[in-house]
Amino acid sequence: MQFAWPLVSSRTSRRSATVFAVATTSVSILILPGLAAAPAASAAASAPAAAQCDTPGYPTGAGFQVSCTITIANAVTAAGASSSTVTATSCLAAAGVLPPAECTTTFDAATQLVTSVNQCNGVADGGGSNVVCSVAVVNTIPAATATSVVTVNQCVGSGSGGGTQPTEVCGPLASTTNATVTQCDGSANGGGPSTRVLCNVTGADSAEPVTITQCNGSSNGGGSTVTCSATFANNFVAAPAAPTTSEVPTTSLAPTAPAGTGAGGSTGAAGGGGGSGLAVVGSLASPAPPGTIGVIPFGPPQTGLGGASRSRDGALFWGGLVTPFGAAAAVMVAVRRRRTFIARA
Repeated sequence: MQFAWPLVSSRTSRRSATVFAVATTSVSILILPGLAAAPAASAAASAPAAAQCDTPGYPTGAGFQVSCTITIANAVTAAGASSSTVTATSCLAAAGVLPPAECTTTFDAATQLVTSVNQCNGVADGGGSNVVCSVAVVNTIPAATATSVVTVNQCVGSGSGGGTQPTEVCGPLASTTNATVTQCDGSANGGGPSTRVLCNVTGADSAEPVTITQCNGSSNGGGSTVTCSATFANNFVAAPAAPTTSEVPTTSLAPTAPAGTGAGGSTGAAGGGGGSGLAVVGSLASPAPPGTIGVIPFGPPQTGLGGASRSRDGALFWGGLVTPFGAAAAVMVAVRRRRTFIARA
């Protein structure tokens, strides 16, 4: 009798192994996709700073044409979710060769707002070079969002070295500490053509705090120019209007009072004198006005509120009756098979 026990044990072990494999596979199907998707979510975020056309990526020698543009689109929803997109085009060629020659465009999206921009600083610092760069900040925010004033530190210590006057045309020409925009400072100091420093800032306020540092210490050489700009724009989006609910006319379900009975004659009004007669239920006899949901009829239970109360669901009844017998038959088969294993043992 003892030699048969390993057979039962091995079958039990195989069953246990099968159950364990099924359980492990199920858990893996549920858990592994979540683990694989986790890094992708964190990789979507990027640093809140944008940089373009700065050293050491761009040269400091003479005779270059540096043309760079960058657009920052910051967005905040009414629910507080933030996002940003950065579109940047950078061009580097010989002086006088204008875009679109030698240009590269990049696009980046993030779940954070961009808060600073650095562009065209310390580049083409030699004779006969041109630096033409621009930054545009577009904020899309809910209506009534507070804004802050855009302060400027611009064209300070630039355009010296003689040459045709005026050397600077800047709007505004200002010197402010810790300014929102710091640009065109210490640039184009080599003498040469008129208006070789042409810089401006557009937009009096910004809904998001974005600082811009650009075109500083660049294009310092004889005959070099610097043309740079910074622009701020705010797009205020109104909150969506709350949905309105239209009132649906209702019809009273209560019948009208029966007409009163009197000493004779025709049917009278309720409570008044007159002959005997049947009352007329006017609210149920008149059709429902256009646009209403109709009148729920009165009558026996099978036609009133709640639908057909005397209906039959024969298929569900017999199905529920047969199910316990099927379950009992399955248990009996399992018991017989177990007895067979024990008998063999």
